[in-house]
Amino acid sequence: MVAPAGNHLHVTIATRYTMKSTVLFTLSIMLVSAGGIAQEAKKIVDESMKTNVIAADTSKKGPWKSGGNLALNISQQNSSYWIGVSEKYALGLGLSADLYSNGAWGKDTWDNTLKANYALTNTESQGMRKTADFFDIYSRYGHFINQKKTVSLSGILNMRTRFSNGYDYTQDPKRRTSGFFAPANIMAGIGFDLKPTSYFSVFVSPVTARWVIVSNDPYSYSYPGGILPDGSHQQPIAEMYGVDPEKKVDNQFGAFVSANFNKEILKNVSYVSRLDLYSNYRHNPENLAIFWTNNLLFKVNKWLAFSYTWNLAYDDNYVPEGVSGPRVQFLGTLGIGATAKF
Repeated sequence: MVAPAGNHLHVTIATRYTMKSTVLFTLSIMLVSAGGIAQEAKKIVDESMKTNVIAADTSKKGPWKSGGNLALNISQQNSSYWIGVSEKYALGLGLSADLYSNGAWGKDTWDNTLKANYALTNTESQGMRKTADFFDIYSRYGHFINQKKTVSLSGILNMRTRFSNGYDYTQDPKRRTSGFFAPANIMAGIGFDLKPTSYFSVFVSPVTARWVIVSNDPYSYSYPGGILPDGSHQQPIAEMYGVDPEKKVDNQFGAFVSANFNKEILKNVSYVSRLDLYSNYRHNPENLAIFWTNNLLFKVNKWLAFSYTWNLAYDDNYVPEGVSGPRVQFLGTLGIGATAKF
């Protein structure tokens, strides 16, 4: 993912708080924020229902509701002596997916999502390079504990990583900066799921385990053994993600909040969003790790749709090489392709 220069998000709490009070304060902020999000979203949705802007989805029967969209992006360019264009040939190819499968029977629910994005560009001067890479699986199982079926005891499992190696081409030879399970974020937690409507929910867990994994071998260095021509040592990529390069895994324990929205907000316009907040009790709990994924889908007909997907991420432990501090990561994709319904 690309990190825009100059963006720096840092949450700080005054040093007069003790470690215990800091953790409690962080949890309070997360819980209050989650409640506020739920109330505001429900208010907007209720108003829309009154004006018939949002219609109930009654097209699917049975305990499982599955669907989503697949988008394929293709661009091709040829030029000959065109002023301001240096590439004679360029070809771009990208594929994105946003799929879901949700089950409900009795007092039990099981919601699953798969989000993925991969794109390549081939130019005459630079050859083949990756321009997008993202893979995320999210699963939540819940059991309602009240008659209205708005509160459930739930467990979540989430895994996020990349498909293939990414490189820093400003270094010669090129330097690997990411790859499959480099890094990978795996999260598991138990908590309560607040579900005021069928399309919006907030999961709150005060006990969540998180593992940040960085597989260093092979190709972690531009030069053999990480020794630069001047004799200095090159930083292993694990340190870019706050992971001990010998252990390759950072074990964390903290609090987690996840807000989910999936609804047709206007006729033929659907919006899917998930906002995750995580506080690590063991290290700087006041600095939240943030992940926000969004997909806006404009349906043209039964098979054709336009989509815009954008992801934002921030982790205080991730410091890109060559910069002085953590950065906000952003990845956006505009696509046209097929809508898959199951």
